[in-house]
Amino acid sequence: MFLIKILLNRIWLALIILLLLAPAVFPQEETTAIQAGGRDAVWRIGFWEVLQQTFSSDDTHPFYQMTGTDRFRAGKGFFGPTFIDPGASNLLPNVYEKNEDGHGSQDGFLTKLFSNIPLLKGLPTFSLEYILPTDYVAGIGLCFAYTNIWLDDKKVRAATTGADPDYATPLLRMASHFYMFSASIHPFGVPKSDDLDIFMGYGLSRVESTLKSGIRENPSISAYASSTQTQLSGSTGTLPFRRMGIASGGESFGFMLEFLFPSKSEIIDNPFASSTIIDSTIYDSTYNDRGGALPAKVGMEGGITRVSWTYSF
Repeated sequence: MFLIKILLNRIWLALIILLLLAPAVFPQEETTAIQAGGRDAVWRIGFWEVLQQTFSSDDTHPFYQMTGTDRFRAGKGFFGPTFIDPGASNLLPNVYEKNEDGHGSQDGFLTKLFSNIPLLKGLPTFSLEYILPTDYVAGIGLCFAYTNIWLDDKKVRAATTGADPDYATPLLRMASHFYMFSASIHPFGVPKSDDLDIFMGYGLSRVESTLKSGIRENPSISAYASSTQTQLSGSTGTLPFRRMGIASGGESFGFMLEFLFPSKSEIIDNPFASSTIIDSTIYDSTYNDRGGALPAKVGMEGGITRVSWTYSF
């Protein structure tokens, strides 16, 4: 792990140096490069992605951090398509789930803005990358990407044995929208047709999250939870991340396998820290297996794997 950190630090330093040394691209310079036989810059669009989210340890699942409930310790992340879900016949499945769950009033600025798109009611997930040559072998890529994640407490619980009644778990559903800007190094230059493109870099993401949290009707504490009670909340934060992957080069359709590694940044407000809905002493004895005060903010340290189709031109 120590060697990996050293390697990543050196890659980051090299990226900064290359960004500083990369020549500005003006129309007359592009003409000169073409006449000299140099490789032109490339645009690459990613679309129709399948996404998988994992966490770096058993304790980093955001729902476990929020609730302290062991049913989320070592829990699952999101897995599935983010653009079209053939099983549910939804164009934007995560956006659909969020809207059906009534999160709209807590959407962040960008998410609320894109919810005005007719029919879709949200922004399709995609990536747009511009890869340009430098005076050296390596190329430089600048990328904007958008994706989203939906976590439902019934689907992301850790594996348990025996009975698993719903009321034994706090109600929690979260939608996260990632608006990501990144810069990357392409060590083998601007990708050509029939080539594979390897890249690595760093970026920042604006993350807009909405949560529906609550306590389900619980017969074991009927005096405090005789009916299901919920609350809505939202938060916005900035999340640094590392990025690496491989894509098919060329001019036409291809694929991209991309790995994103979010930092430890705590960017999501924890509604259970300010309001457990029921008496906090009763909550702790019933749900908080970790003990102690719940954190005001949590993160989602781990990895996000994106597989998408691409079109380059």
